[in-house]
Amino acid sequence: WAAANGYMPGLEWRQNPIWFAAFFVIIPIWSSFHFYLIHRLLHWQPLYKLAHGLHHRNINVGPWSGISMHPVEHLLYFSSVIIHVVVPSHPLHVLFHFYQEALNPPFTHSGFEQVMMGDTPRIAAGDFFHQLHHRHINCNYGTREMPWDRVFNSYHDGTGVISKKGSSETEMLKDIT
Repeated sequence: WAAANGYMPGLEWRQNPIWFAAFFVIIPIWSSFHFYLIHRLLHWQPLYKLAHGLHHRNINVGPWSGISMHPVEHLLYFSSVIIHVVVPSHPLHVLFHFYQEALNPPFTHSGFEQVMMGDTPRIAAGDFFHQLHHRHINCNYGTREMPWDRVFNSYHDGTGVISKKGSSETEMLKDIT
């Protein structure tokens, strides 16, 4: 609707095929960066108490916990698609972006890393990286595919103990219930 009515800049393949194709690569990078920033923001105590704490009640994650969010959190999470109002894009880019945003949370909250066939990993289907976030709360805010947690010093590989104040679920959740 927004594209058809001139509320967002459009892009056709014939106008710039390189940008058209490149934007499919840029969208996941942008989405990951946006997710990292929004996720850090949601861990600010007032927003955590208002919205994100609901999501973190799922300490032992499963696919449904990925989309178990407060409406405020959903608005912030899906706000990454607002980029299409500014950056010229095609409706295929917008659909790709929405599909990615909708399908990523169940996978990253599946509670396991891979589907195995015997002893051989066959399909990457989960994200232990994010499961660590649900266990320790103050680490691994981003996605495993992008380096944002390493860049911003919030990466945890699962070894040792996080000793920063506020790392336990009990401490973060005490004011929510």
